[in-house]
Amino acid sequence: MGQGRFSLLYAMGLCLVALAFTGSAAASDGCGQRLLADWRDGRIDGTYPVTCYRQALANLPEDVRVYSTAQTDITRALQARLGIQATNPQGKTGGSGGGGAVSPLLVVAITAAILVAAGSVAAALR
Repeated sequence: MGQGRFSLLYAMGLCLVALAFTGSAAASDGCGQRLLADWRDGRIDGTYPVTCYRQALANLPEDVRVYSTAQTDITRALQARLGIQATNPQGKTGGSGGGGAVSPLLVVAITAAILVAAGSVAAALR
């Protein structure tokens, strides 16, 4: 009889473990669905975990994918979320702003100045 109780407890334990994994899968599917429901008005108001954006994109109905901007909107929100995470992983604020990027207008102005200078030198040598 002792061995029968052990088998019963073992079986119940396996069932609980199976339910735990099933519950987490259902909860994660709901995350993507919640994001899609948030998008239904044409914009995403909330901030979700990155996995939710990916699940929403993976489970996007074909008609919504073809006839709406959902895929673009969700992808843009995912990129913004990843950008926030990459530049600010701990959620801290502050900093001086401005990256180290050079303005394209500045590049064009410098190039124009070099060309004018070279043309002037060529004209003076003639």
